[in-house]
Amino acid sequence: MLSPKKTALSAALSLMTSRDRQTEPPLWRIEAIGIEPVPDHDRYGGAPQLFWVWFAGNLSFAYLVIGAVIWTFGLSLWQSVFALIVGLSAYWIIGYLGLPGQRTGIPTMAYSARYFGVHGNRFMAIVSWINMLGWETVVLVIATYAMETILKLLLGVPITVLWVLLSLILSAALELTIAFFGHALIERFQQWFSYIFGVLTLLVLMAFIPHIKWHLILTKAPGPWLASFLPAVTIVVAASVLSWVTTASDYTRHLPKTVPPQNVVQAAAWGSIISTGLMMFAGLLLSQSAPDLSSAVNPIALLLKWMPAWAEIPYLVVTMIGIIAGGILDAYSSGLSLLAAGVKVPRSRTIGVDAVVSIGASLYVLLVSQQFLFSFEAFLSLIAGFLAPWAAIALMNVSHAPRASAKAAMTSWILGTGIALSTTATPIFTGPLALGIFRTSSLGYFLGFAVTLVVYWTWTTLHPRIGPKV
Repeated sequence: MLSPKKTALSAALSLMTSRDRQTEPPLWRIEAIGIEPVPDHDRYGGAPQLFWVWFAGNLSFAYLVIGAVIWTFGLSLWQSVFALIVGLSAYWIIGYLGLPGQRTGIPTMAYSARYFGVHGNRFMAIVSWINMLGWETVVLVIATYAMETILKLLLGVPITVLWVLLSLILSAALELTIAFFGHALIERFQQWFSYIFGVLTLLVLMAFIPHIKWHLILTKAPGPWLASFLPAVTIVVAASVLSWVTTASDYTRHLPKTVPPQNVVQAAAWGSIISTGLMMFAGLLLSQSAPDLSSAVNPIALLLKWMPAWAEIPYLVVTMIGIIAGGILDAYSSGLSLLAAGVKVPRSRTIGVDAVVSIGASLYVLLVSQQFLFSFEAFLSLIAGFLAPWAAIALMNVSHAPRASAKAAMTSWILGTGIALSTTATPIFTGPLALGIFRTSSLGYFLGFAVTLVVYWTWTTLHPRIGPKV
């Protein structure tokens, strides 16, 4: 852990600069390893590389919308910022869940089989795959919106079906090609993106400053803590941390075992917190100037009107590449989840499966029904009810051999998931117990998490399984 004298900022800076590298494989060589352990002699990188993977993966303009959503809970500025801080602190879970990857060399959903059992874990891996694949589709749709607007500005032609198809193909090619080659290229791309587009993102966000209605934001009265603050915190966690919980070890398994575990945890946590927090805070400040931001079908176009002419193309490029950087992680991890589900194909071919499904779903949204995107995102939000209980069991098994039988894990997960779904309300499903504060928040996920944690801990205490660390 950090010494008391180190500040959070100095810790983050040290993670960006310290190095512990072995020979990195060629960037354009297709990664051959699947979900089997990465051998010690094939490991490379260090905490800085992991920091940039997560920094770039979360530098998405989609988080502007979440920041705007926080403001709809009726909180003051300082309450909203506090809700961000509390919610984003859950990213330490992602850092902690990455430790088994460094220790064992296997990805998250493969390690999950050690406590859910091979057969039970296949269902968990399918849930993870659907979650990642779904967010891939959302990424492609938003990136296509940005790409078609770029083509329109550059070429001055109206958007037709042909331009939509071309925009989708270009966006998908960038996202899926990098994921196809694998971890080494992903790591390097995320680092390049962070250096180049991180600065451009700051410049673009600065262009929004003149449009912020400071008097409305600074004079907003505080809202109720239980009815508003707590739901706002749950929304932050559900929209960011929960979507990544099944991927943490996918990006630590290549790290040498000589990298201190505390650096691994801090790199993943700070990389995510800094970029996600920046984007959500910007959305929070813009919420009064753009009241429709929290529910916009195309938030990119909504904010484009504020850009000076010289900044329009940079804004769109940063937006497109930023969200694709997250989509690359989705595509890579979804392939590993598919392998953990029992599909017997080379890792690189799983990207082909993703391409067919995600491009097909994107075409439906773009050409047939844009409203379908709302239902689709609601479905993905519902999946969080399955992921939160899984995360509770995963956290209990980070450092040890399975604490209890696969039956204990499955039983605890089923109970927690039942509680989570019954207390959750989405546009496509409302649980019978989703009343009061549960109807307007993501609190049901956390209740499911807590129930799972208590049941599994009780089971492991009464019927422990003794075994060595793994």
